[in-house]
Amino acid sequence: MKLIAFLEDKIAIGGGFNQSLNAILQMSKIGEGNFDFEIYTVHLDNAEHLEKLGLSAKLLKLSFIDRIVFRATRSHLGQTLLDYTNFCSPFENTLINNNVDLVYFLTQSSTPGVLKKLNYISTVFDLCHRDMLEFPEVGYSNEFFSRENHFKRNLSRAFLIITDSIQLSNSIEIRYGIDKKRILSSPFSPSPFIKKEHSIDTASVLKIYNLEEGYFFYPAQFWPHKNHARILEALSHLNSIGVKFNIVFSGTDKGNKQHIINLVEKYSLTKQVHFVDFVPPENMRGLYEGCLAVVMPTYFGPTNLPPLEAWTLGKPLIYSSHLESQAKNAAIYVNPDDPKHLADAMTACTDPKICATLVEAGYERLNQMRCEQIESENSLKNLLLEFKQRRKCWS
Repeated sequence: MKLIAFLEDKIAIGGGFNQSLNAILQMSKIGEGNFDFEIYTVHLDNAEHLEKLGLSAKLLKLSFIDRIVFRATRSHLGQTLLDYTNFCSPFENTLINNNVDLVYFLTQSSTPGVLKKLNYISTVFDLCHRDMLEFPEVGYSNEFFSRENHFKRNLSRAFLIITDSIQLSNSIEIRYGIDKKRILSSPFSPSPFIKKEHSIDTASVLKIYNLEEGYFFYPAQFWPHKNHARILEALSHLNSIGVKFNIVFSGTDKGNKQHIINLVEKYSLTKQVHFVDFVPPENMRGLYEGCLAVVMPTYFGPTNLPPLEAWTLGKPLIYSSHLESQAKNAAIYVNPDDPKHLADAMTACTDPKICATLVEAGYERLNQMRCEQIESENSLKNLLLEFKQRRKCWS
């Protein structure tokens, strides 16, 4: 049996790319001695990043027809037309000609909609278009219905759906009527690139960005749901009572950065807020190590990547209270609507005893999640071996 992982996104996408890398590493380990495993990508840069992890990828060039078909899957009308034709895309034909039996889509991709014959594994990161539909990035009609059509159509046909939490798995079962046996929850891991062997030293990183140790750090792209605005309100409140903190924002602009820049100017925070934009993977560890704490008052969940990286590198975490199922007792929880609540949490991180307790709890939470990962990997291996046996029943 041959299983391929399809890496569609570029590294600049953020956490989703790093989660894809972890999924590839996990599947590579499971596949050893059990089935053939290969990685396909449509971006040459991805192959270079995979090489750093000791992995190789095949570059798949999409035809003009493929691009049209891929785009069609993003609309209800386009997907309906594809569903009612016998057209098999060049993309799928290429995979079939390469003896592929199972395709692992590593992100919340609509690409499974082009497959007519091949089985696939789908990944779900969140259902925030349902949970937090007031935010424009998921609530505007085109995006909302695109996501809804994707989940309704593609999840029902997936051989397996992989999530990173039981909470999300339960939501999929309830909202889309998917059989529980076809959903597997497996906690994600920190980015493999924050390991020392892939990083430059902290002093060099701080020099690159002209930073001094002791800032708060928020690695997040500039979406409205990431809630950068609340951090600025908290800093403004703290300034009014004579307390000054610095914050470092890393991440690419998703349409909301100018709004955040305007708020920085409104609250007179120019000297306290540092924008470092997209951070190359070799610099990310240094930014974590230089911070006082990681602050993440995001609205979207149920899980996120920065908490895992904060715990790995021994940093306290401030996190949104409605996401407690991920962090358990390894965070100071805040109401993401309340800047004063957030300001109090930031002040608490100046207490060494509180920080030490949070760091220890973070290590413990990581150990718990590793145990959960081992269990889920065994389940995943058994499901794939079952598929391997059944695949022998047809040519």
